[in-house]
Amino acid sequence: MQPPQGHAAQPEPSQQPQVPQRTNKLGWVLGGAGAATALIVVLLFAGCAALTDAVKNGGSNEEKAQAMIAKADNLPESDWQLVERSDPDTGCLSTDTDCVRLNATWSVNHKVGLADTAGRLGVDMSGPPMGLFSGCLKSEMEDGGMARVCIDPAPDLDDSWLVRIELTAK
Repeated sequence: MQPPQGHAAQPEPSQQPQVPQRTNKLGWVLGGAGAATALIVVLLFAGCAALTDAVKNGGSNEEKAQAMIAKADNLPESDWQLVERSDPDTGCLSTDTDCVRLNATWSVNHKVGLADTAGRLGVDMSGPPMGLFSGCLKSEMEDGGMARVCIDPAPDLDDSWLVRIELTAK
């Protein structure tokens, strides 16, 4: 059969040649850049969280303060009289100073063994001689903090002693 006159012969739609579609490279570039940016932001947040934990030595200031308070509360014996105490401030963040700090002083009307007191506080006892009743011992703690225990004669009272402690953590 011949096509009607005046009409050009056109192939059926299924026989028309396929024109290759152009890929939109700009879309791929922008999509890749967006994904890379999102990944970088996630990694930055994760890095900041890890850095904050490293600065705090793996614990929050509140946890460190609670541990210090527990140590200080368990130290005195029943006949010790509290003279002064300053509990830690937990609102600090510092990389170069001990910002969580507890200080306490007790008055005791008899001699107190420095080694015994320091041992109850958790201070390393490998160095001091036993039987020492006055002086100071200082030790780095397992959690990165520092503990200092001092026992001195009370300046105004005979046969009385002042037991001072200082606990710090970064």
